[in-house]
Amino acid sequence: MKVYKADEVEQEKIREFFKKETTYFPNHVMLKFVACILVFVSFFLNIIPCLEYEKDEYVVVIMGFMLFAFGIFEYASKYSVFAEPLTKKVISITELTRYLPVNAAQLTIFRIKRILKPCIIAAVVVIAFRLLISFVAHGTASILDVLLPVGFMIVWPVLVELTRGVSISRTW
Repeated sequence: MKVYKADEVEQEKIREFFKKETTYFPNHVMLKFVACILVFVSFFLNIIPCLEYEKDEYVVVIMGFMLFAFGIFEYASKYSVFAEPLTKKVISITELTRYLPVNAAQLTIFRIKRILKPCIIAAVVVIAFRLLISFVAHGTASILDVLLPVGFMIVWPVLVELTRGVSISRTW
């Protein structure tokens, strides 16, 4: 498997493309709004420590992480699709960037960088609240209080974006 590194020249071209082409796209405002609502609601389900649940109640934890993932995927979709303002025709970003002199792997790296920062910040906040509540309520914490947020809030969204990029690069 070939490992790609971020090429700063190509990353700058992609950054300029998104800045110029998608800045005032109205659906991006809606995507950010929906993503913020989903992430905000997921925080209330995610900050409850694992010690508070019985064995059968982990469904609530998984639902909280799923809401977070849907929010992040909504946020990341602004880097996947574009609708033309006049015709309302939805076009894939890969179709738009086909003739941009950048590699498909660089587009994937760009998208992963864009979602990684909010994922890490959200995971750190959730872990801090989970550990705080665990130590205040029980005097101890579970290893799952750290592993679940890292797995579901950082690793899973990055892997999904990575596989999305692999399928895109195969079509080029």
